Parts: sequence; C-alpha cells; structure tokens
Amino acid sequence: MNYKIKSDIAVFFRRNFGSISALAAWGFNAGIYLTIAGLFTSRFLISCGMIVMGCASLLYMTTLSKKAIKEKYRAGKPVLFAVILLVASVLSSFACSEEIGFAVIRLKLYAGFLLIPLVVFFSPPVSRAHLKNYFLYALCGAIFTSILIQIIYYREFEVLSSRMRMGQPLPTPVPHIRYGMFVCFAFLGGIYAILNRLFEGKWFLFVLISALYLGISILLLSVRTAWMITFAGMILIFLRFIIGKGKKVLIIPILLLLISVFTGAYFLIPSVRFKIDYMRYDWHRYRSGEGSSYSDSERVYSLQNGWQIWKDNKWFGVGSGDLHTELKKNSVRNGIPTDQIPHNQFLVTAACGGILSLVLFIMAWILLFREPRHRKVFIFNLVITLYLLTFLFEPTFETSLGVLSFVFITSMILIPVYRRDETA
Repeated sequence: MNYKIKSDIAVFFRRNFGSISALAAWGFNAGIYLTIAGLFTSRFLISCGMIVMGCASLLYMTTLSKKAIKEKYRAGKPVLFAVILLVASVLSSFACSEEIGFAVIRLKLYAGFLLIPLVVFFSPPVSRAHLKNYFLYALCGAIFTSILIQIIYYREFEVLSSRMRMGQPLPTPVPHIRYGMFVCFAFLGGIYAILNRLFEGKWFLFVLISALYLGISILLLSVRTAWMITFAGMILIFLRFIIGKGKKVLIIPILLLLISVFTGAYFLIPSVRFKIDYMRYDWHRYRSGEGSSYSDSERVYSLQNGWQIWKDNKWFGVGSGDLHTELKKNSVRNGIPTDQIPHNQFLVTAACGGILSLVLFIMAWILLFREPRHRKVFIFNLVITLYLLTFLFEPTFETSLGVLSFVFITSMILIPVYRRDETA
C-alpha cells in the first residue's frame, strides 16, 4: 500500500514538474483558478493569479523555437498592436503632465494589457475540457459568494435596507460595481452555454439552475451597471440564437418577457425597489439644485467637470498627472459640488490626454473588432461590447479590477481562437 502511494506521488510530480512544459502547464492552470477565485473574493488573488499565468507563459515560451515565436508574432499582430495603442493612449498623456504621480499609476494599470498577447500566444496548451471546467468553477464562485451576501443581507435586513434607501450598496467581497459585472458575466455565460448546448446531462442541469439563481442574485444585488449589461447581454445572446434558428417571431415575446421580469422585480424584491426609489429621489434633488451630497448627482457633476476640462484642453488634455488637481480647480472655479474623476472612460481618456489619447484608445478597439478571426467569435464580441457599454457610465479601466478582469476574460476567450491546433 505504501509502495503504491509513493508510486502515485512520483507519477504526479513527474507529470506536473518533470519538464519545463509540464511545470508551465501546471502553473498556468493554477493561475487561472486563482484569478477566477479572485474575481469574486479578492483583488490580491486576481493579481497573484495573473502574475502566475504570465510567468507560466514566459516559461513555456522558452520551450518554443525562434521560428514558432515569429509565427505567433505574425499571427497575433492585431492583438499586439491594439494593446500597444492602449498603453500609448496613457503615454501620450504624459506630455502635459507637470505632476507625475497619477500618470504613473495609470501607466502601471494599463501595462497590465501587455499580458494579453503574452498569455494568448505563449500559454501552454489548454483543452476545451479545461475551458469548460474553468467556467463551471466561475459559476460556483459566483453562486457561493452570492449566497453569503444574501445571508448577510437577510440577517441584517433592517440596517442594510436603510442604507440602500440612502443609495448605499450591499456589502460585497470586491467593489460592488465590479462584483456585479463578474456575476453578470457568469450568468450570461450560463445562458449562452444553455442555448448552445455546451454541456450535457447533469452538467447541463447544473448550469441551468446556476443561471436561474444568478439571474435572481443580479436583481437582488441592485447594481445598476450589472442590470444594464445583463439586459443588453441577454438581448444580444437571444437575438443571435433567434436569428440563427430562423425564428424571428420570438423576438418581441422574449423582449416583453425580459421587461416583465425587470418590472416584476420592482414589486417583489425590496432591494430593487430601494435602488429605483433612491434613483428617483436623487434625480429630483439634482433637478432642484440640491444634489451635491447624493451619489447619483455626483456622477452627473463629475461628467460636467470633466467635460469642461476637456473643452479647455481639447488636443492634448491636462495630462494624467494633473487630472485630480485640475478637477479640484475647475470645480471651485465653476461652482461644481464635486471633484470626482468623471464617470465615463472616454471622457477620462480625453481629459487626461485630449483628442490624441482618445483617438489612440478608440483605434485599439477598432483593431480588436476588425480582426476577421475575432468577428467570428460571438462571445468575444459580446464581452467587448459590454465593456464598451460600461465605459459610458464608469471609468472601468481606471481600476486594477477593471483592467485585469478584461485581460483575463478576453485572454481566455482568445486562447482557443489562436491555438485551435492545441485545444482538443
């Protein structure tokens, strides 16, 4: 018996650590699980997971020939150039920066995009079975953390409800907007998997139940960004499915069903009603000129502040380093009640680096959309579209969670696109 245990341990170590390729594959797999866990629990875990994935990809690259590396470079130019443009959109904003602090912070954040070509082109082979397991693990992470949040909510119902009436969110393991986004992506992935029969038998049933539960959880969380991308994502997924099946007659009934679900949630789920009622109240405060201390009004004021800064510095912006200083100055000069960073990614980019940075930023997205291989992958275009949608209401890429989540999700989608011969 002891001999068999020792033999099994020896086989395990030989299989996972017996060569550079095996070690890289083991590390890459561990990094993925760490990152997925971090999406729902901890920014630190996400960072650790992405670092491990990057190191594993570098390690695997050392096993490739120069010819193979050159071929991967030629095949992945659109992705590489898009990433370079994203980083350049921040570098260009250094020109007018008298202060460097925030500019360096932005550059560090955007440097995370460099992981995309590294991971996509030089990661160890990943099988489709592994990709399915990663998704199931993500569903479990979303469900487990959602259950904990709901337990806390119902245990502290009166306290948390009173806070929600004042516009405060439910407590979440990571910032509530990002957490809501990640739960939404898990939910939409479940809907996509169900409609396309990516799982069979008991796993199909598990995904179905998980998607139904996460749909309710998204409503209960009452994170408007999550509501928005959930509604938009479901419409896009159902449209693709309906048009693909040639059943356009179902479009109106499904749209009415989605609207009915969101409407019914207002009357049946207290947190939804609290959020919507607060939005109405905050809007009335803003219209009456008394919204300076309310969260929604502050968002509008932040947009006004950012817009005025950009209008005065159209071509090259105020510089990333000087953004906070200029926001404070302009808010005092024009009587704007907040100096928050604008709640719009495009406006932040323009305010920091002007039209030059904005053009570089937009060109990166055009490159990603124009690549023929990308256009054939619906789920990639869906994720890109939903991130762009968040840009209208959030400075998504001004946080490490926003950048690293985008890097991770798009990389996992693109790996099989560029490595079809290795994903059996």
